[in-house]
Amino acid sequence: MWDLLEFAVEESLSLNASFVEVRGERQTLTTIRFVNNVLKSVESTSLIGIGVTVIVGKSRGHGFTSVLTKEGLRDAIRKAIDSAKGLTKAAELSAEPAEYKPKEYHGFVPSRNKDPETTEFEEKFEILKRGINEIKGLEGIASIAAIYAELHGERYFINSEGLKRFWRPLRHGILFQVVARKDGNIGSGRELFASSFGLEVYEKEKPEEIAMKAYKGAIESAQAKTIQPGKYPLIADPDFAGVLAHESFGHLTESDYVATKASILYGRLHEQLGSEYATIIESGDPVNYGFFIPYDDEGVATEKIILLNKGVLENYLHSRSTAKLMNMQPTGNARAINFMFPAIVRMRNTYFDSGDMTKDELFELVKRGVYVEGSTGGQTEDTGNFTFGANRAYYIENSEIAYPLKGVVVRAHILDFLRNIIGASKEVIVGTSPLGGCGKAGQSPLPVGGGGPYLAIKEALIGGGV
Repeated sequence: MWDLLEFAVEESLSLNASFVEVRGERQTLTTIRFVNNVLKSVESTSLIGIGVTVIVGKSRGHGFTSVLTKEGLRDAIRKAIDSAKGLTKAAELSAEPAEYKPKEYHGFVPSRNKDPETTEFEEKFEILKRGINEIKGLEGIASIAAIYAELHGERYFINSEGLKRFWRPLRHGILFQVVARKDGNIGSGRELFASSFGLEVYEKEKPEEIAMKAYKGAIESAQAKTIQPGKYPLIADPDFAGVLAHESFGHLTESDYVATKASILYGRLHEQLGSEYATIIESGDPVNYGFFIPYDDEGVATEKIILLNKGVLENYLHSRSTAKLMNMQPTGNARAINFMFPAIVRMRNTYFDSGDMTKDELFELVKRGVYVEGSTGGQTEDTGNFTFGANRAYYIENSEIAYPLKGVVVRAHILDFLRNIIGASKEVIVGTSPLGGCGKAGQSPLPVGGGGPYLAIKEALIGGGV
């Protein structure tokens, strides 16, 4: 692989490219699906190829090939060169990269004692069966769906400055979806877990407990009450906090949006945007169960970036090109879903940082309100307004969980939300998803992580379903 990447650099330079990046990749995605206790499908797809990104003049072009020969590379290089030349007249912003003095990654590296890549399928089947067997036959169970998903591979990088990188991405996880009946009503529950550890992680994060949580969520859903829409104090768990950190704030800090003034955060560096409890971190370090990303797809080591520091906007997320445009430093946020796409500004692990309170102390701040766990998705507008559904929700009375709620959605403007944070727990949990990821500019799904502490919010607009 390295010989081909080096050839691509030399060939591109001979065709008058001023700067070249070449990425080689092997990637395999595996999914296993059970319905109740019956194996329904096992799918495995592999992808291999090389992508070439060149700068000609002030324009960037990208080409790729799955034919791993010099002739296949020549074709990809010609396409990249032609693409860059074709954009020369239309390019309003220069693609020239900022200077980067190479560093090594010094963050947390998850163990991989039982590497999924070399583990037999039977062991992965057993992980799902452990969860299914724990809950099958319990009162009210109507159906159980279970999924194991795994992404592994190798990424190679070289550029015309002589920088070389290699890393092995890994993400795997499990998902349980349960439908249950209780008192004549039907409810559903969903619970997932994923990480960049080896399969040894399931001795600590047990499939039995994950499946049981999905079952209990289904029973609670069948008994849940509706809430009168209105403004309520709110407590968000780490999963829900992570969704907001990524979707509602993180995207606004991506500098391709900022540089073109499309983000509401343009020109607001060093401005107080949130409360003293609102600190948001962006990092390739998975913290605990996030996605491990030691280097981005420009070979930049992924150091921790403080986006929001006690409410003050301190940084934007950059590729080398946007850093040059804005006279800033690269942050290691140039990513692509695979070799077929150019790297663009994307997030890695985005999370709220810890506070100084326990979870119980946070609940003392909210005498009557709503507690939300996880998210079923939603949307964020360019204006900063967001709407997200909770995976589970509960009514809080006298600072304690009183009963489950159904169909809860949280609405706010992200800057109002940040200003209304009145407390954060010491504990921080960062996670990723076994399936899916972030979407942007036609590149989806990109594996990312998110999370944070438990957060107490003074006020948010809450709606409820039927």
